[in-house]
Amino acid sequence: MKNKRVIYSIIAVAILLFGIIGYRIYSNVQSAKIKAASITKGRIATVEVMPVFTKSVTPVLTFTASLEPGWYSDISPKVDGRIAALNTDEGQFVTAGQVVATVENAEFANQASQAEGSLYAARADLAQARADFDRAAMLFEQGAMSRQQYEAASSKVENLEGQVRSSQGNLGYMQNRLNNADVVTPHSGKVMKRYLQAGDYAKAGTAIFNVADTSVMLAKATVGEGQVTQVKLGDMAQVIIEALSDQPLIGRITKISPSAAVPARTFVVEVTLDNASDTLLSGLTAKVMANGREHPDAVVVPESSLVLFEDQQTVFVLNDDKVVQRKVKVGYVGDGLAEILSGLNPGDLIVVAGQNAIRDGSKVQVTATREAGSL
Repeated sequence: MKNKRVIYSIIAVAILLFGIIGYRIYSNVQSAKIKAASITKGRIATVEVMPVFTKSVTPVLTFTASLEPGWYSDISPKVDGRIAALNTDEGQFVTAGQVVATVENAEFANQASQAEGSLYAARADLAQARADFDRAAMLFEQGAMSRQQYEAASSKVENLEGQVRSSQGNLGYMQNRLNNADVVTPHSGKVMKRYLQAGDYAKAGTAIFNVADTSVMLAKATVGEGQVTQVKLGDMAQVIIEALSDQPLIGRITKISPSAAVPARTFVVEVTLDNASDTLLSGLTAKVMANGREHPDAVVVPESSLVLFEDQQTVFVLNDDKVVQRKVKVGYVGDGLAEILSGLNPGDLIVVAGQNAIRDGSKVQVTATREAGSL
């Protein structure tokens, strides 16, 4: 019971202290407000104003992208075997059809030789059977051979013809396996990655190299559904790769994914860049800038006239000798201008200089009225 009374006493003291501290903070804030009001009381701020105007605005959309080769593929053998030799390495250029690796082929060569021997033997047997059949046909016509013997000679020829065709197919299969011991690249490009060493055992389809055509690079950007409708195929775009230079490269939008990736609802936009100089590297981060759709007769104000108040954009509108702080909905911002989607009408006089010294309802003296559109 005694312990409970001690605890209740501590809680009561804590509440009292917090109350005193809170009251003092509130009193200080109110005192500061009263002091600020007394300082500015009777003071008339000087400002410059400008009428809100309309202008055609073309937004510049900016996306973050990553560079990728225009074409790349893993190169792998078509047959199982130990890698006998690698004929290239990372960073080297290869041409289409070049043998980049060889799988040990001694067994394939032996099997091809055996198949070839079987084909020669089958052809020899077929030649003999045909000769025997010709003699049998002559004897059959003369009545010196029975029909059964004649038909047996004919069947032997047909059987051996089938064996020859089978041997030809088997030889072709073995020769194809022997030829596939050479691993070739189907496309010219640079070797980006080597996965295996000479002497490693590679299964058919196991990648040995990754080859990429880097003469053309793609800046791939992920774009939200609100922006993908603003760009179109064939549009020019500027690409800045800060790791290399701050000078923009000129590319063209060559692909826009036809469906969104869920659940993010984003689209991939590809900008094709020429890389004949081989200066662009795969994996570098890039900034893509493309023009969006034109907004004709947009309501605009100087960007510098915007004042952030309670996490919302506002402007000061002149009303006789006072100003009214009005919340606005801002669209595209760029080139020193801000597009106003709602909150202002063309012709409204807004404060463009001196707005940092005024507040909602302040009396002002206009020292200059700027021409609409001047910055």
